[in-house]
Amino acid sequence: MNKLPAPHPDRSAYEQVLCEGFSKYPERKDNFQRYEGFKKQAVVNYLPIKMDYETTSRCNFRCIMCRIQEYDGGKRAKDLSFEDFSRSLDELYGLIEIKLQGLGEPLLNKDIFKMISYAAQRYIWIRMTTNGSLLNVNDNYKRLIDSNPSEVQVSIDGASEAVFETIRRGSNFGIVIRNAALLNEYAESLGLTEKTRCWTVVQNANAGELFEIIRLADKMKFRRLTFSVTLSNFGDKHWEQRNQLLSADQSLTENIGAELIEFGANYGIEVTFWDGSEKYILGNENRLCAWIFERAYISSDMRIVPCCVISTPDVCDFGDARDFINVWNSEIYRSLRLAHINGNLPDFCKQCYG
Repeated sequence: MNKLPAPHPDRSAYEQVLCEGFSKYPERKDNFQRYEGFKKQAVVNYLPIKMDYETTSRCNFRCIMCRIQEYDGGKRAKDLSFEDFSRSLDELYGLIEIKLQGLGEPLLNKDIFKMISYAAQRYIWIRMTTNGSLLNVNDNYKRLIDSNPSEVQVSIDGASEAVFETIRRGSNFGIVIRNAALLNEYAESLGLTEKTRCWTVVQNANAGELFEIIRLADKMKFRRLTFSVTLSNFGDKHWEQRNQLLSADQSLTENIGAELIEFGANYGIEVTFWDGSEKYILGNENRLCAWIFERAYISSDMRIVPCCVISTPDVCDFGDARDFINVWNSEIYRSLRLAHINGNLPDFCKQCYG
């Protein structure tokens, strides 16, 4: 998989957002320069440059590879409030990029478009993922594009109703496909085709439909499609074992990947691959986990989680995100960074290292 292309943002748009943010907020540029020039140590002299915000930890699907199904009613905690979100963006002035998604479906948060607009006005690159089920409600497909996200990923995990609804339990294949087409048609009408991406989590159940998913992506008018070949273990041995049974990462070889790229090109679709299975390496500063040195994950109830692989404070809770600046170089973070530097990893980090 190492030779296959990885997904990337629209480079010119990304650079424009970055430059405009640095121009408007000189403290952000200064923070970024300190980040770039800093050697990995327990104490850092900059604030995070990226952040994941879980806008909601509830979902209307019960996907077979997601731990949301563990929670009663598919809900772990309350939704992220706009007040907490905007205050966090204001305080963490070094942010150049955010992802608005966690265990839940972002469009369930009533303030999601307000959040996106607020971040966009601050020249922050915004990425989010949706299951697509609510895009037709109240013209959400228009409201989403109009709020000005940098990239919207729509999860399409099957080319047939049977496979799609087996993986994404509680879904309606026809509605999601029509909704994705609505989103893309509206984006296309505004000349914003670079805003959307089809995202497929490859697993045993859909491994035989990858070429058909490309055909379906074309029908939905996607111009970019990414096959993700790694299932999250959520920093939990139980989920690592569970999702190993669902995983099909060994079946997607570089040769098949090359065929998928060529097949996609015939439809004018850029096909890329996200391989999160590549392990970090202890003792190699350039191959240590980047999360603990540059970003974090803030849950919908404002708890600090070290990374999106864990994605829930039920596994690891570093404290109140309203006090993030003080927590960032607190004993708990210093200890975690030292653990990675010295090779004495906590259990929830071991699965990401070779």
